[in-house]
Amino acid sequence: MNFPIPTELRTERLLLRRYAASDAYDFLQLLLKNQARLSLAFPGRVAMTQKSENAEYFIRQMRADWQSKKVYEFGIWLQDREQYIGDIALKNIEKRVPKGEIGYYLDAAAEGQGLAGEALRAVINFGFDNLALNKLFIKMPIQNQRSYHLAERCGFTREGLLRQDFRSDEKTGLVDVYYYGMTRTDYEMREQAKI
Repeated sequence: MNFPIPTELRTERLLLRRYAASDAYDFLQLLLKNQARLSLAFPGRVAMTQKSENAEYFIRQMRADWQSKKVYEFGIWLQDREQYIGDIALKNIEKRVPKGEIGYYLDAAAEGQGLAGEALRAVINFGFDNLALNKLFIKMPIQNQRSYHLAERCGFTREGLLRQDFRSDEKTGLVDVYYYGMTRTDYEMREQAKI
């Protein structure tokens, strides 16, 4: 890739951008407010909500991972209000295939408005058009119906069930996850159908 990787993506209503050090407070507040509902799929994030220093460290780590092209983590803001509402990342990038995993969450108050789909479609375009990946995938606990319905609406195909593949925390133990994939061929066919 000889072109610069964008650090901002815009949709009709959203600004997705690389985190800045000054975002730590908003990042932490959103996690604190949503920790019960995020604990199954994002236990590491919820666990770090014990101290504000953890959020500051996490933001620094996300910026370092972006710089080293390991993870492209975007904060999600409403453009009109400049309000932080969530997070979406392209991570676990395997250059040999090449493929990457998408993970996302929104504040509970932002759900049900089509915003997650808007953000997901922007990162799908980013993965295929800017990073030249051949496949994107999403893994989610089978209990998260809202998330897998979103993946399906955005063109992902359920490729399988990974049994006892994820540990959310010590109390709940191992959980089953659905694996959803989208290949470059799938993506290009969807783009052609829009024309």
